[in-house]
Amino acid sequence: MLPGAHLTDKQQTIWGMLLKDHSKAEIGRRLGVTRQAIHEAESIVLGKVEQALSQAAESGMIEARYIDPRKGILLGLNPSTGRRVIITFSTHNGVQTWHYEEPNCATCNWTERCRGRLLDEAEERDVQLSPEEKRLPPSRLAHIIFSKVIPGLTP
Repeated sequence: MLPGAHLTDKQQTIWGMLLKDHSKAEIGRRLGVTRQAIHEAESIVLGKVEQALSQAAESGMIEARYIDPRKGILLGLNPSTGRRVIITFSTHNGVQTWHYEEPNCATCNWTERCRGRLLDEAEERDVQLSPEEKRLPPSRLAHIIFSKVIPGLTP
């Protein structure tokens, strides 16, 4: 986990509000700064998030296919297996790598930890889940969440 992707506390607050689609004017009002200051901060914040996602992909030898720093998400491909990998940036969880097509949650000791982090990812991105979906194994839960965030990704 790469906590905060080297964002300051204020930058993390701004990024979280941008993620929730708050306008620059609204963010500025809430933080007591001008809309122009938020506009300038936005380009810095998005650049840092994109850099964190890209570096995580590079270090994991993942070929980036889609990246959206505003949503804090990268869809990549593991060239040796041909399988999809998703890398996320979250104010709660930092940078996380999700092996979209590989996990067998029945054999993993981290099932509840993954489920908790995925629920954080969904909440941060305003992805609505039913109570039944929240109880799914993390691999299935990830498919539902990320298919609602990445255009064209099917669950």
